[in-house]
Formats: sequence, structure tokens, C-alpha cells
Amino acid sequence: MEVRMDKAIEFMVRRLSGVGQLSSEDRDRLVSLPIRRKRFAKGEEIVAEGTSSSSCCLVFKGYVHRSKTLITGDRQIFSLHMAGDIPDLQSLYLPRMDHSLVATSPAEVALISHFSIQTILDQSSRLTALFWRDTLIDAAAFRSWMLMLGQAEAPVRMAHLFCELYVRSQLVGLNKGNTFALPISQVDIADMLGTSTVHANRTLQDLRSQGLVDFARGRVTILHWRELAELGMFDESYLHTVVGPATDWPTREGT
Repeated sequence: MEVRMDKAIEFMVRRLSGVGQLSSEDRDRLVSLPIRRKRFAKGEEIVAEGTSSSSCCLVFKGYVHRSKTLITGDRQIFSLHMAGDIPDLQSLYLPRMDHSLVATSPAEVALISHFSIQTILDQSSRLTALFWRDTLIDAAAFRSWMLMLGQAEAPVRMAHLFCELYVRSQLVGLNKGNTFALPISQVDIADMLGTSTVHANRTLQDLRSQGLVDFARGRVTILHWRELAELGMFDESYLHTVVGPATDWPTREGT
């Protein structure tokens, strides 16, 4: 009799299947993982910098981010995570957090004990390799994020961010046509882009006026994928998916 898959685990299965080969045996091992769900309000710390944890956090609903804060209170967000992501997988081997994991929006996560994860990894070298691959892809995305922050202008950074989030949402089945949910504030977007809220708002208005993207009521609508990707210098190869490129949405000349 087939065991019913928890929705949180289903997102993780989709994520891992999108970046590598997941066998039926390893899928069953993931399904068997015991989880404990927990909800967090927007801005609430899931794991605080400097603390240790005995479990990993699988995002189920909403968005969470990694960030560090200076003693002056200035914050930098350096990654954003959605359903299917395990943003603190490194805590399996580095239990003391060197950054904070925070709910960017109201979020629900599934907590999976280190012991449970280590048990299934000990059972399968293929699953261990797949988790390792996912961690390396996370590092590749971080390098791309840092390149954008350090070298690109704000419009390029914002276009790149929307393109990346679209592809990642598509990977786990969260998109609805050419839209995806992004229930976060422009203050958060500004922190991700390393700019002021005023500049982030102006940049968003520019993208809207060019007819490339719309962001309203917590949803992003990609109006012209190819042109947005060109503006954002977006090449999704760094995400190393095995499901093919993102859908090529209509250009200005198409419908």
C-alpha cells in the first residue's frame, strides 16, 4: 500500500527531482521522514545567528530568507527560499548558525531532525549525492546573487531576481501561468537588492512602464520573459535543473 506523501515532503521531492535523479527507493525514504510543522509570523526568526539546532527547516508555505545584521542594525538579505528548499541543511554538519533564518512572509516550515536526515543518508549514497548536489546548486545561486549585488545596476538586479524566482517556482509547481506568489514588501526587496526602498520602488515602476513585469497584491506577473531575462542578464544554467529551460513567454511582437 502506497504511503500518502505529506505536502511539505512532496515539495522537497519535486525540488530534488528537478535537480537530479531521484530513485523510487530514495523517494520512499524521504516520504518516511518524520516532520513537525511550525508556523512563523513575518519577520520572526526561525533560527537565530549564533544558536545551534538539532533539526533542519524544510520550507512549506511562504518565503524565508538568510540574513546577517551589523551592530548598527543594517541588514543584508543574501538568499530567499520557497517551498521545497532546506535553507539550513548545512546545520547537519555545522550546527552553529553563522547567519539568521527569518520568515520573509508568514511562513510554515516542516522541521526534520538531524538524526532522521542522517539516517536516510547513511542508507543511500545516491541520496547523499543528491543532497550534496542541491547544496552545491545553492552555492552557485549565492555566487550569482553576490555578482548581481556587487556589479549590476538596480534594474538588472531586480530583473534577475524575478527571473530566478520564476524558474525556481516553476521547478516545484508553484507558478500559475506566467505568475507566481511573492508576498513580501518592497522594503524586503530593497534589502535583497542592496538599495534603498525609494530606489527599489522607482526601479519597479520602470520595469512596469517598460511592460516587462508587474508586481501587485503579492504576485509577480512576467509580461515579457525574453526581454526581462535579457535585461537581467539571466542565464538559468547556474541553477543546474534537469527539467529544461523556463517557458519562453511572448515577446512584444507576440501574444
